[in-house]
Amino acid sequence: MKQALLGLLLPALILSLAGCAEQTPPPTSPSPAAETRPLTQEEIDRVNEAFSPLVEQDGVTSATPVSGFFTSYYDDVKDLNFTEFLRYFPGDGLVEEADQTEFDALSVLPDFPFAQETADLKWTSPSDLPVPIHRILRTSVDETLERYAGITTADLTSTDGTLYLPEYDAWYTFTSDFGPGTFVCAGGQVDEAAGSALLWANPWEDGSRTELTLERDGEAWHIRSFRISYPDPEGSLTALLTDLQKGEVGEYTWGGQGEQYIYPDDLAELLRTAAASPAERDSLGENILWTLDVPIIPAANYSGRGTLHLSAGLEENVVEVSGRDGLPAGTLYLENQELYQLVRTSQDYEGFINETYYEKYRDIVDGYFDSRLEEVKDAGYVSWELSEFLGVLGTTKQDGKGVVAFRMKAAFSTDPPELAPDRIAGGAYVDSQLRAHGLDWQNVYLVTLDNEPIGIAFGEDIIDFIDDHWGQDVDPAELQAVIEASTREG
Repeated sequence: MKQALLGLLLPALILSLAGCAEQTPPPTSPSPAAETRPLTQEEIDRVNEAFSPLVEQDGVTSATPVSGFFTSYYDDVKDLNFTEFLRYFPGDGLVEEADQTEFDALSVLPDFPFAQETADLKWTSPSDLPVPIHRILRTSVDETLERYAGITTADLTSTDGTLYLPEYDAWYTFTSDFGPGTFVCAGGQVDEAAGSALLWANPWEDGSRTELTLERDGEAWHIRSFRISYPDPEGSLTALLTDLQKGEVGEYTWGGQGEQYIYPDDLAELLRTAAASPAERDSLGENILWTLDVPIIPAANYSGRGTLHLSAGLEENVVEVSGRDGLPAGTLYLENQELYQLVRTSQDYEGFINETYYEKYRDIVDGYFDSRLEEVKDAGYVSWELSEFLGVLGTTKQDGKGVVAFRMKAAFSTDPPELAPDRIAGGAYVDSQLRAHGLDWQNVYLVTLDNEPIGIAFGEDIIDFIDDHWGQDVDPAELQAVIEASTREG
């Protein structure tokens, strides 16, 4: 039977402070409360005792295991930041000189933070490191997760970013400072019928506060979420949008073409109107292809400048709106064709094409993108269109000739177009026509010397070279060497 998390807080909220107090069995048949009731001060004090971030033993102060639950924010405890959870977790001893085999195994892990020093400075033992190596056994972590949240490490969404040795079944940290997570309960309410409790801290200056949600799990109460909440209704996202006025939407970066742009004052009115009747839905799922950040400078209730984050996908006319950078948290879904087209076309920027020089070097440019199409055709790409051909850097001689690097880009299309969103990765993205941009993760350049093509170069090497030689004569052999060094293998 799982040990209850919080206890002894009155019959309405039977909590067992995870070993911090003697357990009291819950009522055999608790009567559902008629309505949500507030916590008493006695209950608040006991909650804070249970969630204390510090423990002192033999004059030494250390972090408590439960403090790890308050080092990141999450709507589901399974999504907590495991790296931060472990950072100040009380470990199971240090890796020391007698543990050389364990250190050797740790030092060859891909994410070992002192790999460079180990190679260059010959740090070959634990004592060479300037920080301690904490060993944290899986059994200890699982015990804490199960005790306070009813889960184990196997239930976590991700354990990426941590160092783990399966042969020792342990994680390792190198923390030398001290900063456990904290939650100081200032109030709360209990819903007996729903089997849930909401606890909160004192609000900050902007009215926001941290909130901890607990749910009854059999005889135990477990942590379910830890997040920042904003005051309602004055601080709600809905209230902000429905009261949005002209002058409160700032200039935003929009790369689209044509008539889809909306002036900031008109966008304020559009958002205000759309927010009056939000769409009834929970999410866009994974179907988010386009985003647009809009600066907001509200006249009342908020200080400073915040950002509305607008998102859209293939579902037409539905836009997800969330608050960032100090605006109220939460998410709204607005159903509006004009707003949807604004977001969908926000990445439709087409670069300049120097038609004169493109015609001059068409065979090379087209040949390159034809070869790229051949490389990606198995993913469903069937055609490409030039989206930019522009001389971006160069050197100049007295006769007006010299080195010029032409940046060139293309958009690739699939058949059918709806395949493209599932084929992109890395920094690639799709425009409103579902054409894929950025399949070349580096910038691609056609380099010419005295108007004669030298070759194709990638990334920053050629830019650095031309910058270094700006206004100087260029050695063709040196330029050729740089281009060859920059050229994609294969």
